[in-house]
Amino acid sequence: MTTKNVKTETTDSKPNETEITNLSNIIVVGQCNGTYVNASVTKEFQAKVLVSARPDGTVIVHDLSNGVRPICYIDGGAEISLARNMADAELEFFATTEDGQQLTLQFTDVITMQGIPSGKQTDSLAMSVLQCVFDMGGKYGRTTIARVLTGSVSKKILTINISKLGTYGVAKDTSMKETLALVDWLIEENYLAYVEDSEFPVLVVTSKGLDILAGGDNLPVEADSKLDIEEVERRKAALKEWRNKKSKEIGKPRYFVLKNRTLSEIASRAPQTQEELLGIYGIGEIRAELYGEEILSMF
Repeated sequence: MTTKNVKTETTDSKPNETEITNLSNIIVVGQCNGTYVNASVTKEFQAKVLVSARPDGTVIVHDLSNGVRPICYIDGGAEISLARNMADAELEFFATTEDGQQLTLQFTDVITMQGIPSGKQTDSLAMSVLQCVFDMGGKYGRTTIARVLTGSVSKKILTINISKLGTYGVAKDTSMKETLALVDWLIEENYLAYVEDSEFPVLVVTSKGLDILAGGDNLPVEADSKLDIEEVERRKAALKEWRNKKSKEIGKPRYFVLKNRTLSEIASRAPQTQEELLGIYGIGEIRAELYGEEILSMF
């Protein structure tokens, strides 16, 4: 199911809007200032709330300050916008309907969010790349993305005022070359894509990448490796070549030697000892005894 006309923005002045698809319920909990307006009533409130937006555009706001009680309700059809990094709010939630209902929630403190990216830093550089591309609203290319992640203080980065992004500088200890290689890998794996018919080569997060950000799936182990992604791919190629030879040598299928997931985890985690090798998916005592020394000696 698709949330109706959901848009997200990251802005200090002009918003950059990006439509999200393939996401279901949106839930936000936090402290906010709110205003609800319809034809007959205007309600203002300041409280800790839980707001739930459903795929059909239904929005419910509950006050959590003293128990749980409903504050306001939109019975379907709402167009929903979410904006982050506003000058006076951590998150702004806005919903409007054709019959004139409007709901504005300015969150000064977000406790938790589900169904949308959180915008918070992550230990995974690959996740940070996806988050950065998402937050920048499909307006920038791979080099600018990498400069933001590595904490560039170039005139362009500071001029477009994106140094306030949550992902700014998270890869400051990673080289531009390594960061760009990871961006390119995410493009090759269809987590990111170039905007079609764009005057410039700018990147957006694909539906596959949005599923990752929304918590519906996990990135492959290669993306979270502490090694350069190019080194991971080199190790995978070497392991595949070794597996092919070993398969022919023992007259067994390749999966009998190493499963694909096992091969990927070995390349990504780079085990140095038999004990570390035993922590890899698909490696038990027998495989460790049969192939452990050969695998460990390859790198």
